Amino acid sequence: MFRGCVRASGLVAVAAALLVALAGCETLSQDQMELEVAALPMVEPAAPGTLALAERALSESRHEDAGQLIERVLLAEPENWEARLLLAELHLASGDPGRAEPIFESLIDKADVDGRALQGHGIVLTLQGNLDRGMESLQRAVALDSGLWRAWNALGYHHDSNRDWAAAADSYRKALEGNPDSALIYNNRGYSMLMQKRLKEAVADFNRALRMDPEFEVARENLRLALAWQGKYVHAMAGASNRDMPRILNNIGFIAVMRGDYGNAEAYLLRAMEADPRYNETAARNLTYLKQVRELAESDSAAN
Repeated sequence: MFRGCVRASGLVAVAAALLVALAGCETLSQDQMELEVAALPMVEPAAPGTLALAERALSESRHEDAGQLIERVLLAEPENWEARLLLAELHLASGDPGRAEPIFESLIDKADVDGRALQGHGIVLTLQGNLDRGMESLQRAVALDSGLWRAWNALGYHHDSNRDWAAAADSYRKALEGNPDSALIYNNRGYSMLMQKRLKEAVADFNRALRMDPEFEVARENLRLALAWQGKYVHAMAGASNRDMPRILNNIGFIAVMRGDYGNAEAYLLRAMEADPRYNETAARNLTYLKQVRELAESDSAAN
């Protein structure tokens, strides 16, 4: 889960220019040094609380405001690790993990931010598909700080991918200990339950996520899938818009195929075709698949 923005390269360039100018002054005479220093741009320290305001803006998805506040701090304090960490988080939240990754990596050995840097680094690597290194960074993060709920949540994803259900459940439990009001964690735990066909528990978690965040569309879609797996097809369609109906009908139809409910599968897939103003290629492929599955089932039945 993760998605303007301060340009990190611009900030680094400003900081480097100031450092080079100051270093060059050391070989000049006193008069020359005073002239050179006077010629440097004056950067006032950022007001106390600027980073807290930036963090709040980021949590509210006000990325442009967050970027301006972070830049203000970094212009005055280029080596402010907290500000650089927040800049990496901003890139990650803006859907640019490639720019976030080197910043997180550069902070891994910096005291006070190392655990959070490892957390961000692990999440980025996971998003990039580098799962082994991502999991390693996440495990190092929680070893340093067991309260890093985002790292535990991401570790839950890794354990789900490996079908290590016990480890996944433990990770989500620890994530919720760190953030008991997170709709994201309940959604992810619900999906873990869905993968295990623990449907009642999945529905409960998706509903809880939606109570916390009624606009959480991913959780709503996952709830539809869980209800369809229970055979509650009409409930799964509740509240669907006309725009989304072709996709939802197709998903219900496909799940009905997986459940062996071939009659309903055909009905829902045909409705998906009818509801789509354009040709629904996915539903058409699923109808072909349904036909093949039915023929195999009939063949097996006749053989027995």
